[in-house]
Amino acid sequence: MVDKKILASLNELQDCSRNSIPEALIAGMTQSFTKARYELIRTRVNPTGSGVIIEPTNGGSSLARNTQSLRKLMTLPPGTEDNFTYRLNTALLGGESYPILTAALGTLLGAVSSGAGLLFSAASTAISLSQSSHRVLARAGDELWQVEEIGKKGSEVVHVGSYFLVDPFRTKGISNTKGWLIHEERSVLNF
Repeated sequence: MVDKKILASLNELQDCSRNSIPEALIAGMTQSFTKARYELIRTRVNPTGSGVIIEPTNGGSSLARNTQSLRKLMTLPPGTEDNFTYRLNTALLGGESYPILTAALGTLLGAVSSGAGLLFSAASTAISLSQSSHRVLARAGDELWQVEEIGKKGSEVVHVGSYFLVDPFRTKGISNTKGWLIHEERSVLNF
């Protein structure tokens, strides 16, 4: 049970954005840090059962003064698009799924095996086309930033790890940003 005083001191969090990119890209952004992936939380094995415990790095009492963290992870390299930038842009555009090709293959399958293929085709095309595609693309010189916040959602203490793509030529740092939220992770803290 979370101390009511600690809970009252935390800001109410907005709803989850549901923005996400593949885990391999997040690992690529954070691998250059010898520290943990996040600064505000730590994960440890649950000594009384299975699973893990996610808790504030410096204990629950630190939440009165330590609920936000910000760090620049990397600047995308100049020159031609490198492998990381290519993979990031592919993820930002919705991945390597091709809904129209899926529809064509489903139609062909439908002609071969009756109406089941046509139903599959229509359903999978609708799902693929309904996925939000980002109109933002990373360019050489853009920066990737990590923003952490610990707040509350109802009666739970929640850690939010957000990743932003920032164009430094259109902004003056992350605080006055012209950036885009590209990934968000949330964890309920247990302490």
